[in-house]
Amino acid sequence: MKFAEHKENRLAKMRLGQSACEVTALPSAPDTRVALVPLTDSEYIRALELADRALVGDNPAGFAVRDELQKQAVIYFSAREYGDLTSMFFDDVGEAGELDTHDIDFLYDVYLEMISNQSPSLFGLTDDDFEALKKVWTMIEWNALTGQQWYAAQRFINSIQNELQAASYSGLSSIKPSTEMSESETLAASAE
Repeated sequence: MKFAEHKENRLAKMRLGQSACEVTALPSAPDTRVALVPLTDSEYIRALELADRALVGDNPAGFAVRDELQKQAVIYFSAREYGDLTSMFFDDVGEAGELDTHDIDFLYDVYLEMISNQSPSLFGLTDDDFEALKKVWTMIEWNALTGQQWYAAQRFINSIQNELQAASYSGLSSIKPSTEMSESETLAASAE
């Protein structure tokens, strides 16, 4: 199948509502329903380019601005009319940026959850990449995380809760349930 046929097939599926999508309501306007579709690679690149064009400094504030602009652009490209996935929900990226901050964060989280069902192998991560990630995870100062980082960490931990519990019960000593008492706590409790 040539790419043109693939592209037409994708559009045909979208017209029929068969494309992978997530339908949600805006938190600030529960009657407003939006369908979010996965971005194509070119749409994602355009979202990154739009964020990169921001005339901001290479400092924490500038990075935060680019992150917000990237979220807005991803939402712009992803959001479609409920019932017609070929119709964009927003007229332009600026219109997506007019949403409440809570709505933008919510839609972006829904988008990320939707695409999270993809395998890490689709992103080309090698075994060496996974080993490097393991090392980085052990170096994170969890009590120093704040704001968006802490929120993302909580969501990640919640998403792997079953794996954490299974690892804990299989004897992995690096993960203990919060309800398990240490030896000193057990001794103190029995002394009472």
